[in-house]
Amino acid sequence: MPINAPPEFYKAQERYLKARSIEEKIDALEEMIAVLPKHKGTENLLAQLKAKLSKLKEQQEKQLRSKKGGVRGIRKEGDVLVAVVGLPNSGKTRFINMLCGTSFKESEIPYSTTEPLTAVCDYGGAKIQLVEIPAFFRRQDVAIAKISDCVVVVARSDEEVREVLRILEENRVRKPVISFTWNMGKEEIVEKIWELSGFIRVYTKKDMERPIIVRRGSTVRDVAEKIHEDFVKYFKFARVWGKSVKFQGEKVGLEHVLEDGDVVEIRTR
Repeated sequence: MPINAPPEFYKAQERYLKARSIEEKIDALEEMIAVLPKHKGTENLLAQLKAKLSKLKEQQEKQLRSKKGGVRGIRKEGDVLVAVVGLPNSGKTRFINMLCGTSFKESEIPYSTTEPLTAVCDYGGAKIQLVEIPAFFRRQDVAIAKISDCVVVVARSDEEVREVLRILEENRVRKPVISFTWNMGKEEIVEKIWELSGFIRVYTKKDMERPIIVRRGSTVRDVAEKIHEDFVKYFKFARVWGKSVKFQGEKVGLEHVLEDGDVVEIRTR
């Protein structure tokens, strides 16, 4: 069955074949996936494209985590990566200073931030890393937003929000977005960021200070694997305190789905 792809697909395919960087390849693949007709004849091709995209994003993530630098020299220092974007003088640096207690220089001069700024704030033991994306929206900076867990748009008006969303769409940044206005409090915005990030915090009975960070929908098995592989191999049962159980200290198995803030105690044979 013919795929009947539009001309935009083949133009993006040509860009992909000529691309030299991971960012360029990801851009081209995302465009190919977006414009490819979705029907039975394209199912296999779509799956192949998505598999390639997933592999490239993993490579991009490894670059960011690399001790040698990563994207624009920004290393991942937290459990969650948040891109902070906005137009010139929207208050992005002020926003990061407010959340992280930093003292980056704030300026009224447009485009005064020329390189990404990064800082970390704490949320119940989880580390949220914020990275300010300069308002130039250069490809190499936008790459950080593309591998972030969510994006915060700092704006002074609804018009600015719409303009930034348009820029993100043009650059194919398809991440959960929060629009921040200055009538929101610090606790409110941090909670919104955490909720949108897609992660949950799970504590163990032995360490109530530093949680284990896993994706929403994760199970006791996922947490056990993060602690040590033997916890799964010799698993007997677990007791859970928190929102995911009917009563506190409930005895559960490996496939029990956890919720944010749960406390787990794993028993082994």
